Amino acid sequence: MPTKIQRYLFFTVGLMALAAVLYACGSASNSPTTNSNSAAPAATNTSAPAADAATATPDASQDTVKQVVEQSGAAQATQMQGISVTSDEDVVSPRTHLGGEYHDVATADAVSFHPYLTTDTTSGSYQGMVWAGGLLRLDENTLEYKPNMAESYEISDDGLTFTFHLRHDMLWSDGEPITAQDFKWTYDQVKNPDNGFPYLSQLDFITAYEAPDDYTLQITIDQVYAPALGQMSGLITPLPKHIWEKLDWQDPEKNPEINSPTVVSGPYKLVEWKRDQYATFEANDKYWYHGAPNISKYTIEIVPDQDVAYQKMKSGESDTGDITPEKLDEARKLPNINVYEWWPAAARWSYIGLNMREGFATSDINVRHGLSYAIDKNLLTDQVMLGQAKRLCSIYPETSWVYNPDVPCFDYDVQKATDAFAQAGYTLKDGQMVDKDGKQLELKLIYGPNTSKVRELMAVTVQDYLSKIGVKVDIQALEWSSFLDALHAAQPDWDMYIGGWSATIEPHIMYTIWSEENIPDLNSVAYINKDVEKLFEEGGATYDTAVRKEKYGEVQKIIAEDQPYIFLFYQKAWSGQNKRIQGIEPTALGIGWNSEDWYIEATQ
Repeated sequence: MPTKIQRYLFFTVGLMALAAVLYACGSASNSPTTNSNSAAPAATNTSAPAADAATATPDASQDTVKQVVEQSGAAQATQMQGISVTSDEDVVSPRTHLGGEYHDVATADAVSFHPYLTTDTTSGSYQGMVWAGGLLRLDENTLEYKPNMAESYEISDDGLTFTFHLRHDMLWSDGEPITAQDFKWTYDQVKNPDNGFPYLSQLDFITAYEAPDDYTLQITIDQVYAPALGQMSGLITPLPKHIWEKLDWQDPEKNPEINSPTVVSGPYKLVEWKRDQYATFEANDKYWYHGAPNISKYTIEIVPDQDVAYQKMKSGESDTGDITPEKLDEARKLPNINVYEWWPAAARWSYIGLNMREGFATSDINVRHGLSYAIDKNLLTDQVMLGQAKRLCSIYPETSWVYNPDVPCFDYDVQKATDAFAQAGYTLKDGQMVDKDGKQLELKLIYGPNTSKVRELMAVTVQDYLSKIGVKVDIQALEWSSFLDALHAAQPDWDMYIGGWSATIEPHIMYTIWSEENIPDLNSVAYINKDVEKLFEEGGATYDTAVRKEKYGEVQKIIAEDQPYIFLFYQKAWSGQNKRIQGIEPTALGIGWNSEDWYIEATQ
């Protein structure tokens, strides 16, 4: 898949820059297709700079990144407490549109260009090309909010009414103005429960969304809600009302704009999408954020696997490519490649999801504990990521300002594993973990995409560890869209899956993947814990960062104890780029935040 700048998740989202996203790729490579205009971009990953990378800049330490995240959390809390806020003057120089073509490669294709019907990484990357993002974006240095489609905003003294003043220079690619009416119409469609927006619950706090004139949005919320500013400004990007209002919202047969958008707001316009082969884009000359991007043409080629993607980058056929951990040292030495490395403000993390539905062995907490104890997660992290990741024990990594180190980690212990299985009614007999009827425990583990070398290695490693305690694991590797279908099935047939999330800087957004309301789309394991939901709600209902940290700290403890996931590791981030690509500036947001300013040296 295109390992794009804006989002990751062993599943990821289109316009859901505020939502945790499911990612598909196995490397940490990023390319300039991510729309960086969202208020709270999903996490990217990181690592230390290559010594021979001419334009690569030294990465901040993890502690430095954490400090910035903590400061931004405090600053955003201050912004929300009834303070009138206007933006600093926009002083970015207009781009000069130098031209040239960027060639990307991907191992999985998108599902569609519809930003409100998809939850996967690849679709999100494609959507980031053509849709403009939200009202605000994050500052690449401070991680505080700054203007995007809104040029300024105010918050009422009671903190319940938000007034956004839109830029007057925004145009759709057909020359029609982008107005508050487009935002309002899009919001109304998204809020319609029949339209199937996967993140609908994230908008529940909004009681009114009005457009009093063409360049003003007034949004009212029902009570104090700490993540309100980020969610309301990042979850809705407008679709062109004058085009879409005559078409079906969900059916691509009745709405060709879903798969072939002709009127867009982002930095690029779609030229052609030949599914599972390639997608080509051209610069949008009506793009309003400092003009069209410097690189005038962008092509994404779908290739069979990560090895092919890497070789195309190495040979110069592609400007970027997947760099798996075992290829990282070699990539740093390639004469035509700069490897950019950084710690992300919001980490991308990996886990094994355990099906908690009735009738599955993994619905038993003792089985989940036994499986977790049976896997040497420290060694797995080292074997799979080769020093480019750190252990994770619950839902927030060390870089989060709400990180709680005091949670159970289920470190490798075969005796504790067999003891836990014994409590679940299993016995280790003749090398097999058998139930009371003498039947061996057999579990189905799925992963996707089937082109991911990293996930393949993870699956085989897990299979090997569990075989040592007599648990048989059947591995099924799936093509990306088939994997998503299996995850989101109403009656899934898997016991475990390998997944990952690109979280967000705002900790409350992780609520979406633990809410009963979001089974099976985001809460694929069907985890239900009302105490966890109550703590999340309490954490979102105050601006007091100390109270919020306490609430989310308790969430981490409970989820770690319940083990709906076997938590594995969170990653650094890196991206290989051909040295002809200039203007790249890594920050805690990654490299994609200024991708529209990248240029090709040869075309100057």
